[in-house]
Amino acid sequence: MGSTTTTENLPDEQIVDSEALDARDTNLTPDFFRLPEMWPPKNSRVLLTSCIQDEGPFLLEWLAWHKAVGVTDIVVFTNGCTDGTNALLDRLDLLGHVTHLPNPASFTGDTEHQIMALQYIQSMPIFSAVDFVLSMDVDEFINVHVGEGKLEDLLGAVEPFDVLSMCELNHGSNGHQQFKRGWVTEQFPCHGAPRTGPWKARASVKSLTRRSDRVESIRYHRPDLNGDLTDAIWLDGSGRRMTQLSEDPKENVVDSRGRRDLVTLEHFPLRSMDSFLVKMHGNDGVVSGKQVSKRYWRVRNLNDHHDHDMSIGIERARIVHKLFEADDETMELHLNCCAAHEARIADLMKDSAYAARRDELVALDQK
Repeated sequence: MGSTTTTENLPDEQIVDSEALDARDTNLTPDFFRLPEMWPPKNSRVLLTSCIQDEGPFLLEWLAWHKAVGVTDIVVFTNGCTDGTNALLDRLDLLGHVTHLPNPASFTGDTEHQIMALQYIQSMPIFSAVDFVLSMDVDEFINVHVGEGKLEDLLGAVEPFDVLSMCELNHGSNGHQQFKRGWVTEQFPCHGAPRTGPWKARASVKSLTRRSDRVESIRYHRPDLNGDLTDAIWLDGSGRRMTQLSEDPKENVVDSRGRRDLVTLEHFPLRSMDSFLVKMHGNDGVVSGKQVSKRYWRVRNLNDHHDHDMSIGIERARIVHKLFEADDETMELHLNCCAAHEARIADLMKDSAYAARRDELVALDQK
């Protein structure tokens, strides 16, 4: 005779009814799935959101990388794209790879594009359906150093948390002046010192936030948490508890020493010199604020170390990338973005102010 399972002798937190399980299946994630007893979580849904402008040549690699890492849902906001990024994202949306939306700031005239987008995403149904949320840029790549290099390996290596903040590690131009089609993670492997002295140790973070009632708002670098934060668990990239970000809501950077043992945010802020100048020119960094691009380049063009191996992640991302390659229209749109980027570089080289700025950066690299 088969046994019958009852709940009368179970603690309240261990009672899971069939309606709750059905709710899980319909994307209404109940709170008991976030209890420490369920840690590490299985089959977590991770939402990645980003604000993008003219990133078409680099988009597919970034998407493939993070899908391979374990991101399950991607929402991208765009505004003012001129290189075909919008068309590429529309195609990827149609195929179910991403959700592409115009930035709500485009309709309000607000210049705080990231703030508006992050406020908006918290009203979307997908936000209530996921377990973790992360906001980051197309030049940033999550590099997990444990297990198979996936987010589930990272979650299995740490205690249950409210927030886990990853320190960025800047990759320089690696001597590339001209834009070359190909993968950023392969072309620019060298980076700054992962272990520095105290004067150069501060690094920006991006944060993996566990969705719960404790989250007041998702921000670009870190969330805002509500209530009594004395029991909030905020971890660094080595799985250690820290308090400075929860104690100071204005803080977006931390001392990076010893904080990258489990995960690093590999940051490629420059790419090639030409790609960097195109980006800076689009942000008035070359013409109206000439010193911005020069100082930015000098501080971040770090190429003395190659400690962080990304080859396993690249191999895994290439498997996902084949999904994009299987669609001829997607790849045609990608190539159009690359051609538009090259045409933009050629056009800007005719501008004497742009050419002079480029010569200054070349001279700076030769010192």
